[in-house]
Amino acid sequence: MSRRWFVGLSSGSSLNGVDVALIETEGTGLDLRLRLKHFHQHSFSRDVREFLWRMVNSGQADLRQLAVLHRVLGETYAFAADHAIETAKVPRTYFYAVGLSDHMLWHETEGRFPSTLCLGMVSVLAEKLGLTVASDFRSRDVVSGGQGFPLTSQVDHLLFQSPTEQRVLVHLGGMASVLWLPRGGGLRDLVGFQTTPCTVLLDGFMRLLTGGREVCDQGGKHAVQGCCIEPLVERWLAHPLLQKKPPKSMNRAEFGEVFLEQAVQQAKQLGRNLHDVLCSATHFVVRAVVQAVQRFLPAVPDRILLSGGGVRNGFLWRLIEQHVSPTPVEKIDAYGIPAEARKATAFAGLAALTLDGVPTNVPSVTGAVGARILGSLTPGNSGNWARCLAWMHAQTAPWNRAAA
Repeated sequence: MSRRWFVGLSSGSSLNGVDVALIETEGTGLDLRLRLKHFHQHSFSRDVREFLWRMVNSGQADLRQLAVLHRVLGETYAFAADHAIETAKVPRTYFYAVGLSDHMLWHETEGRFPSTLCLGMVSVLAEKLGLTVASDFRSRDVVSGGQGFPLTSQVDHLLFQSPTEQRVLVHLGGMASVLWLPRGGGLRDLVGFQTTPCTVLLDGFMRLLTGGREVCDQGGKHAVQGCCIEPLVERWLAHPLLQKKPPKSMNRAEFGEVFLEQAVQQAKQLGRNLHDVLCSATHFVVRAVVQAVQRFLPAVPDRILLSGGGVRNGFLWRLIEQHVSPTPVEKIDAYGIPAEARKATAFAGLAALTLDGVPTNVPSVTGAVGARILGSLTPGNSGNWARCLAWMHAQTAPWNRAAA
């Protein structure tokens, strides 16, 4: 019996909170089939959210604050996962492991020592849940010469690839990313990369322009009232990170407080207001994504699939439809995964593949020098860990990557 259960956890750069996906799997490796059985969103407290925002955008935090936040995030992950399991009424003994997308503090792939650093004390999860935790997936890909993004391409391929359509999966998260899913193609045919800051940019402008009173533009209601400031959009589109060929990832620091403040000052000099800045930022995100699809992907897609929290922004959605027409655009909800559940679901899938002993990075996407088994394992209680060890021991046949 190859049926197993996994928990997927994700806290994105939008800082809304923790997404929890409970998935049931059948099969192993590239024959893995995933079914989302329960999805739960747990909001961060205001204090945690504001502290994360200040730390990530300004880097203003001492070591004690970082250590405390590291523990608090671990506690938050554990509480959110425990609540989801209890709500779904799934026996805890069904679960093998948790796949955690740790909260990113720093990510830089240029220079002599490319590095990535995340927060979220994994031991708290293992202790509170009694389940083995697979985490720190990104660092192995970075050490292997990869960008560390997009990291979930193999699971996305399992979930959304079609034998009859050329598809592009566009994730509208803190950073927007694209993944080319060719018709009937294998892993070697995938192309993916981060394209532009997305909700981190829109949320950042909203916070700055309202003095922190509003943390996001719900549904795009402010942006839709503005007029696009073309000189600003053109300047942003010329940013070197957007012009760089993939594989590539975005450095969030490039679009932090300094970028936001300069943009607001430039808008004020042109006599523009909050609505105009948000409208311009939304147009920028859409044009950056569409230009990336047109410039860096092998062909015109038959269909565009959207995921991530950005799908809740109706203005952003409508602009994408306008720019890619007549290509159909739809949310991944139509394929059994809510748009906001994709990342948590994918990390649950990564945990399953890690226990299967399968390399989970895709070199054609991340740029790593080779395929690697990703993730560090933190044992759960003795019974759970023994179960995981027995499963991993049973996967004795060498994995034939060439079959991909």
